Amino acid sequence: MNRVVEIAVFYVRLTAMLLWLVLSSSIAFPLALIRWRNAENNYLFGKIYGPISRAIMGIRVHLEGEEHLRIRPAIFVINHQSGIDMCTLSAPYPKGAVIIGKKELRRIPAFGLMFEAFGNVLIDRQDRKNALSGLNAAVAEMKEKNLSAWIFPEGTRNPSGEGLLPFKKGAFYMAIQSGSPIVPIVCSKLERLVNFEGRYARSGNIVIRALPPIETKGMANNQVERLLEATRAQMLAALAEVSTKAEAMDGGAAASRGAASA
Repeated sequence: MNRVVEIAVFYVRLTAMLLWLVLSSSIAFPLALIRWRNAENNYLFGKIYGPISRAIMGIRVHLEGEEHLRIRPAIFVINHQSGIDMCTLSAPYPKGAVIIGKKELRRIPAFGLMFEAFGNVLIDRQDRKNALSGLNAAVAEMKEKNLSAWIFPEGTRNPSGEGLLPFKKGAFYMAIQSGSPIVPIVCSKLERLVNFEGRYARSGNIVIRALPPIETKGMANNQVERLLEATRAQMLAALAEVSTKAEAMDGGAAASRGAASA
């Protein structure tokens, strides 16, 4: 594809997706008024927003291990790559799960308001006391309402999609405190399709895999580090596999782009 055209496609797709995010958030917000702080709103919003956003971006998601997404309650931990993760990760999002997110999400027009109204938890990563208080409140609500939690254990984006950044302990602390299993989820490397610095947004395939649950019943807080490392090791291995698989699916398209560039 001509580079000028590719950059134009990038801006058109990103603008369209942002507009759709604001519009879909505005459409979905009344749900919060009808079902205030009901976690099921997250699942429904994902079904509204996800398919159209993926169509805009030209991304096809192949989901593996769907049976593990039906476990409830659970702590779902997912690798975090990009500002468009919501586009891809709405595909595996389970029913009955609250999202543990960063306070900066409040700044997104319409979406930030809807996010909190849906019962999700926003924490200040720079304030340990505030963050711990938020996680404790989430654990209490999980036990009371039989809810799951959806967390990015890296705590921030890993734009390259290579490997995993160091994990924060919060998700694993929550799992032990609530007695809920950890369900790891990995999404193949997104950078080869969408890159903000390179200014391209290419159509292609993504593989997302939910791994078998890791039980935490009977574990104590002094085992958080061990649980974290075991989870991270499994996710690293699976991430390499799904990334290779997704690249193979797009092998023909990648070869065509290379030939055209030559």
